[in-house]
Amino acid sequence: MPLEELTMLQTIPIPRLPSSIAEHAKLIAEANRRVDAFTKSRRETIHNFVVCDFAVVGAAIEWIANENLICGNAFCEWGSGLGVVTMMAAIQGFDAVGIEVESDLIDEARRLADDFSIPAGFVEGSFLPEDRSAIADRIQDIDHVDLDAASAYEELGSSIDEFDLIFAFPWPGEHQYFAELFDGCASDGALLMTYDGRNQLVLQRRVG
Repeated sequence: MPLEELTMLQTIPIPRLPSSIAEHAKLIAEANRRVDAFTKSRRETIHNFVVCDFAVVGAAIEWIANENLICGNAFCEWGSGLGVVTMMAAIQGFDAVGIEVESDLIDEARRLADDFSIPAGFVEGSFLPEDRSAIADRIQDIDHVDLDAASAYEELGSSIDEFDLIFAFPWPGEHQYFAELFDGCASDGALLMTYDGRNQLVLQRRVG
């Protein structure tokens, strides 16, 4: 099913935005340094660990917050890595949490948030719901998502439909699956923002 056939999702155009937000600059600089150190120091590569252009995503989050595009302030990052996007959302006033399946990345994210005194939370586990029966046919062909990891939502005390803005950086060719997961599980009015690896963002709202 092509994205345009996801009738519950409405694309919201993102205007040309500043290349960076001053409020995020120190965090991004330190995060990039730590990403480099983390990847160089590991004996085993985390193959699914790639980072987006933090400045581009941060500018979009600030724009969403300033334009009051969502009703609430609950933010979740699917696959949060070092947690930089989650932290930028917290800086912009969101109640922000990141879900990450790799425990080492969770530890790094928590240290970075603590060092910058940013009130962002991070939970180890899968961003997929615990009951995957309704979406099994949608996710079975995803190559870069751990389909066996336990869901993080029980520990969070929240479910997908309680978040107002979700961010994800899918691998090439897998944006469709993320959109379908969001379409099937999010609440009406919620936003999904995805990054496509070429400094391009897609913003979609689930509509009833």
